[in-house]
Amino acid sequence: MFEGSVLRVLTCLFHEHDLMLVLLAALLCVVGSYVSIQLFRRTLQAGGGSRFHWCFLASVCAGSSIWGTHFIAMLGYQPGVPVTFDATLTIISVVIAIFGVGIGLFLSTLRNRWFGALCGGGTIGLAIAAMHYVGMFAYRADGIVGWLPNYVALSLACVVVFGALAIDRLRVHDDEGHPWAATLLLVVAIVMLHFVGMAAFTVTPIAGFGSGPQSEVFVAMASAIAMAALLIVGTGISTYLVEMRTRVDAQDRLHHIAMHDTLTGLQNRHAFNGKLRRLCQRLVRGGPPFALLMVDLDRFKPINDSLGHPFGDKVLKAVSARLQEAVRDNDMVARIGGDEFAVIAPGVDDPSVARLLAERIVEVLSRPFVISGQVADLGASVGITLAPADGKDAETLTQQVDIALYHAKNEGRGRHCFFDPSLTETLRERRLLEADLRRACMREEFEVYFQPILDTATREFAGAEALVRWHSPERGVVSPVLFIPVAEELGLVTTIGALVLERACAEAATWPDGMTVAVNVSPVQMMGGRLASTIAQALHKSGLEPGRLEIEITETALVTDDELALRALEEVRALGVKISLDDFGTGYSSLSYLHRFPIDRIKIDASFVNQVPHDPGSASIVRAIAQLGESLQMEVTAEGIETDAQYSYVAEHGCRHMQGFLFSRPVDAATLARLFGTHEKNRSVA
Repeated sequence: MFEGSVLRVLTCLFHEHDLMLVLLAALLCVVGSYVSIQLFRRTLQAGGGSRFHWCFLASVCAGSSIWGTHFIAMLGYQPGVPVTFDATLTIISVVIAIFGVGIGLFLSTLRNRWFGALCGGGTIGLAIAAMHYVGMFAYRADGIVGWLPNYVALSLACVVVFGALAIDRLRVHDDEGHPWAATLLLVVAIVMLHFVGMAAFTVTPIAGFGSGPQSEVFVAMASAIAMAALLIVGTGISTYLVEMRTRVDAQDRLHHIAMHDTLTGLQNRHAFNGKLRRLCQRLVRGGPPFALLMVDLDRFKPINDSLGHPFGDKVLKAVSARLQEAVRDNDMVARIGGDEFAVIAPGVDDPSVARLLAERIVEVLSRPFVISGQVADLGASVGITLAPADGKDAETLTQQVDIALYHAKNEGRGRHCFFDPSLTETLRERRLLEADLRRACMREEFEVYFQPILDTATREFAGAEALVRWHSPERGVVSPVLFIPVAEELGLVTTIGALVLERACAEAATWPDGMTVAVNVSPVQMMGGRLASTIAQALHKSGLEPGRLEIEITETALVTDDELALRALEEVRALGVKISLDDFGTGYSSLSYLHRFPIDRIKIDASFVNQVPHDPGSASIVRAIAQLGESLQMEVTAEGIETDAQYSYVAEHGCRHMQGFLFSRPVDAATLARLFGTHEKNRSVA
């Protein structure tokens, strides 16, 4: 029975049809199915109101191409009798095809895959079948028309099954390239429906009613229908392609935004990480070596803070332009943080080549930037690691170059440093120190020691300088030279400074009247904007008179931001607290500081004092500073007095106050109290 059915269908196809029109219908069917599946997929992907737009476009294109395929193939049918068409039913068949496909598409979007495929694909199949059989009822042959129910049922089964399979394949592969399987299944559904359905149709001629259809007219009609259908299909595919081009352009723009820094136009951290991972993957397969450089700007934050973020943005743009000029054409430059950049130099495995590149970057970024009439003097530090010599893993290389950069900055900035395994241990020790320092702040492990200050005119103690000491349970005594810079970087120096200030004021309040206490203030404290309020709180809590407190600042604090420093010092002076300039002569030594800032005392650094009187240069500096203080009506204190000869020389040249090991080493509060108590009874130290 199956073989007879197949034979019947093939006989209908090859002996009862004009093969030229059949080929034309097949061409339209393939083209229409290809476009229809593309539009079907876009409909399934769309959401919201745009789904209605795509469903309408897909329905019109698919319905028109399916109907055109059916009608052209029907025109190619040769029943051997005259044929006419019912215009109303023909139009209705087109409407059925379009609306039926639209309903099926909406049902195809159901969440359950199998239910959506069965309902949506089945509905599309039934719409094709309804279009076909309504169109056949519009086919008026002058003969005895008969129907074979088995073939009708078989055609319905084929179109529903293959329609459902087409939608199922489309849903499975909606994110890949064109789903050819879905297209092929839709073509099979249309072809099987038409030719199995035509095999169910029989026409027996009636004697005396003509010889057959008008072939030339039907060919012309078929050609016109094919052209119209292809125009509709072409409109659909054109709309699809324009939309796809727009989507691709939008995706390209989004990709560019996602992979590039919006300020500088350089590639960003995401792009850098992706490039680094790909290069490391190639290394595993024997790919080329490369050098990784991390660049961090020096002195950018003060410029950004003092001149504003808009100016800072202009500086970063200029830095980016110079970086791109400094590297090679095939090197990748990325901005991976605020003022941090990375360079990947493919093909570089020679340390000397990497060193030259780093030196060129440092040199280029060390040149002054002139922007909007302002001069920005930056500089840069560079960390370097080589792959595969130092590592082949992206995360490892990133950690290594960070370690190298950290050491480059610690060596004085404006430098470059290659990664070395020994640096890892140094960094580990640094991290442990940071953790211990944070813990020490919470536990308040810091103590305040005092070094007495002698008044050479009365040869009596005039007060003391407060010095912070850290006695760590794990580390023992930690030098301030070691932990104070770390505290400044971590932002802990404000907490430590407030603690020292409070304890120093509390101790000084117990000393004899007239004795002063000097407390060092970090540049970070002075630039924080709360120095005056911190001092006022310590004075209020301790009851110490403001005139007995003296804060010591360094020239570095004044250079960082002189306007901000001036405001901070004026607020402190308004409290009645005195201000001294510590380590005078060792920094920038601008005499304008003494004129602009409210400074009461100059402290001569010990590095000059310990060379007198034997070193003529140091002796001249000490003498000049003493004379400068006298002319400006500022008090002068000499630090580091260790010998009688130093004492005699400094006293002879007008320094009234001195401190050093000759008089006393730094001592704790209890020892100082005893020292001052003894001194209370016998004020002379001679």
